[in-house]
Amino acid sequence: MILSTTIFSCASFSKKGFRKEIEKLDETTITKLNGNYSFYPIKKYIGNDEKEGNNIPDSLKYYFNAYDELNGDLAYPPKKIGVDSLFIKENEYQISLNVENKNNLRIKVFENSTIIKDTILTGKHKKGMFYLDNKFLKCWGVPYLFGGCQNNKRRIGITKKGNLLINEAVDNGGAILVIIAGGYSYNATFEYERK
Repeated sequence: MILSTTIFSCASFSKKGFRKEIEKLDETTITKLNGNYSFYPIKKYIGNDEKEGNNIPDSLKYYFNAYDELNGDLAYPPKKIGVDSLFIKENEYQISLNVENKNNLRIKVFENSTIIKDTILTGKHKKGMFYLDNKFLKCWGVPYLFGGCQNNKRRIGITKKGNLLINEAVDNGGAILVIIAGGYSYNATFEYERK
């Protein structure tokens, strides 16, 4: 029982870094997520960083596109969904979100004015944000005895200015006879501008 609780609680969300920016949504205001957003992030918030936001280097900006962050598999090494291979730098990309009901979120990717991806993700409203069901958990060996686990999950919300926030929590750890071995964990949030 303790082992299963430990495994499933490894990747933990935190609002540190964007706590002052977020607008708390309830079941009647969750549709405020509806709208068009920039495809690439304008800010990042990592862990305990209480700054207003950090600039994202151009070299990383294209890696954290909103579609892959919402829909992607965060296993290490990251597997991207593949929309990157479709991109032409001269074209303009954006995403559109539409909360269709309390459990379904439709995501459309636009290239100029043409829809190139149309996906529905499931989730639920909880603690002022929309928690996506596309969690990832993979364990090998006997976790925390001779093995470990990769675990990640994501949730979304909006800032008081109406921008999209995508928060992801990732944990990758292992052990040999309960001696914790190498691994990593992080809690990162990316902000996408409302169009």
